[in-house]
Amino acid sequence: MFKVKGIDPSGKAMTFACGTDEQAMEKTWELQRRGFRDVVVVDPRGRELGAAAFERSLGIDWD
Repeated sequence: MFKVKGIDPSGKAMTFACGTDEQAMEKTWELQRRGFRDVVVVDPRGRELGAAAFERSLGIDWD
């Protein structure tokens, strides 16, 4: 299970569980659109990555 953590616009820390890496990536995008800051993803092994680093690790090709 992946976890997405961030701080909402009011300053409250929140964590969201996601079943797949794709769901975690979509959640990071959603949270950033909603004004969350310090968004990070924790993978099933416990490795914590910032949203941009996590996106790069998935190898998403935008071209």
